[in-house]
Amino acid sequence: MNGVDVMISFSEFLDIPKIDAHNHLNLGMRYSSYAPWAGFYIPNFPRKMSGLDEMHEIIGEYTRPRVQSAKDVSTLFSLSIEDAIEDGIKILEASVDMGLAQFFRNTTAFCNMLESLKSQYIKEISFRPEVGMGKTFDKAKLKRLVPDCIQSGVFGSIDLYGPEVLDGIEDFQAYFELAYKKGLKKKAHIGEFSNAQTVKDFVNFFELDEVQHGINAAYDDSALLLLKKKNVRLNITPTSNVMLSAVMSLESHPIKRFVQEGVRVSIATDDLLFFNRSVSEQCADMVNAGLFTKEEVLDILNQSYEESL
Repeated sequence: MNGVDVMISFSEFLDIPKIDAHNHLNLGMRYSSYAPWAGFYIPNFPRKMSGLDEMHEIIGEYTRPRVQSAKDVSTLFSLSIEDAIEDGIKILEASVDMGLAQFFRNTTAFCNMLESLKSQYIKEISFRPEVGMGKTFDKAKLKRLVPDCIQSGVFGSIDLYGPEVLDGIEDFQAYFELAYKKGLKKKAHIGEFSNAQTVKDFVNFFELDEVQHGINAAYDDSALLLLKKKNVRLNITPTSNVMLSAVMSLESHPIKRFVQEGVRVSIATDDLLFFNRSVSEQCADMVNAGLFTKEEVLDILNQSYEESL
């Protein structure tokens, strides 16, 4: 443990200004915050899972059916924002799942809700909504919704998630081109359960600014070189990777290789509801696991925060 005898506490990172740049807003709150609102408990939860399929089973059975109105969506988002504030997050780039627009009268009402949340919490946090698109979403609905969201001025970035394969990514190219024209950052989920080549392919195809996860690029020198050359940041979620069994243990997490090789990284929560570790807690965990010294973690936090101001 880097020669340190005493475990450090997450409180040592609480007052450090931080960014969370990989956060799914409808799943971004503590379970302790979610359960009283939801009115039920999820059995044996949170727990380590064998992959995304198990996670999606819980979403399908418990969390998705609980959302039935625009008010539910707004409340969920507020819970996530407030738990981010509790952790000392000053910039929250949070993915807003486009599927949740179905509970609003129209796109304008959807965007107005987000603008209202930005204003409500402006003194405590810079909330920067992200256009969140699933690869399996209904393409006709996305076509009606996504361009208007991109052009609304409410969103600061765009993110694509879903199966980590190349099939079908051309269906989203126009959205990324429009996002670029409107000054939105371009992100995509890749490289958590897929190999380094898919990371390279996505970075090149969409000209990504940031990659959500990307951890398997650590094992390929050409992928590391590409990420450095294009100055792409990886928004890494260590606890999520371990709890979804994408990484065997925190001690073996490849985030250290990225830092050693000069690839930009940030530390993020992914789905706090499922993984129950804030950014500050993960910082302490990594120091206690011997991945980094406290000073090295502070450098990661400061760099990722300052470059996002």
